[in-house]
Amino acid sequence: MIYDNSLEYISAKLDERRVEIEQHLGRSAAKTYDEYQKLCGIIQGLEFAKQCVADLAKRMETEDDE
Repeated sequence: MIYDNSLEYISAKLDERRVEIEQHLGRSAAKTYDEYQKLCGIIQGLEFAKQCVADLAKRMETEDDE
């Protein structure tokens, strides 16, 4: 896949990892509730990171327009 910029690359990698974890959870592969909670926390962290990347991209775009 070709990315227009590094922020798109980071966003795509965050998505890939989220999908991997979701698939793992979908297979009921979490052996304990603690592991399940940990994986859910990782997904929340990935979503937060993705939002930060999106916010940064928007700020950079706004700065370019000025």
